[in-house]
Amino acid sequence: MIVVDKEQCVGCGQCVKICHEHCMVLVDNTVTIDYQFCSTCAQCIAVCPQQVLSWDGAVPVPFDGSRLPSPEHLDELFRQRRTIRFFKEEKIDRKLLEEIVVYGICAPTNNYDMRAIVIDDQETLAEFDQVHVQYTVRMHNLLYRPRIVSMVARIVGLGGAYLQAKPKIEAIVEAGHSYQSPPAAVVFIVGNKRVPLSVESAQYALSNMIYYAQAKGIGSRLWGPGQLFYDRSNAIRERLGLQKRDHILGTVLLGYPAVKFRNKVRGKTLPIQWNDGRDRA
Repeated sequence: MIVVDKEQCVGCGQCVKICHEHCMVLVDNTVTIDYQFCSTCAQCIAVCPQQVLSWDGAVPVPFDGSRLPSPEHLDELFRQRRTIRFFKEEKIDRKLLEEIVVYGICAPTNNYDMRAIVIDDQETLAEFDQVHVQYTVRMHNLLYRPRIVSMVARIVGLGGAYLQAKPKIEAIVEAGHSYQSPPAAVVFIVGNKRVPLSVESAQYALSNMIYYAQAKGIGSRLWGPGQLFYDRSNAIRERLGLQKRDHILGTVLLGYPAVKFRNKVRGKTLPIQWNDGRDRA
């Protein structure tokens, strides 16, 4: 909860101006918060020049611009990040895992009621993996064994995506497990899917975790089956303690990389289309 130290507040009103929920008012140099409408975005804490706003008694500290990474540092970080599919058989200390996961709270979000569930027990991870395998076997039997399905996929224009997924699915069915090598931990971001942009908010949180993990020497892999399979499994939902309104919004695998990438990929770019109105007819 955001708290105002009313004895130290000078009534500058900057927090009231920046509050996009319009839940703060300034009357007689005293700030009042209507917590019914507060989304806990904490913009008010970040903008306060007197540092009189705090979160549950945790007093903010000013930014230190000298600690910001240079553009060159960020270029190195972004280009070194690769999806890791082969992990070492090495546990991650829980203190470090907590340190990584906590940075998800700093990401842009539209859902302020998300939480993280972390699993680092290998036996539990193996059980979850078998749920994925079971779903994959069913998918394979339903979509790839009958020849009529492949014919229909080509007719309706899904042949490319259909065929691209086939070797991955067949590899899981043949191997009996979904990982090339098991991760040290799995992080689930859980929340109410009915809140607009919840899935997107979860991905932003995972992105923060991924880059901080990378800076700590930990590899990562976004894990689509979290939403596709685990969220639909009653057994998994029960193990995770999910309530009816809870859904898995995003999942990331973490572990020490067993493969070393050495080169920056150059030449691969995101197409940009400029639209400044000059091309109008």
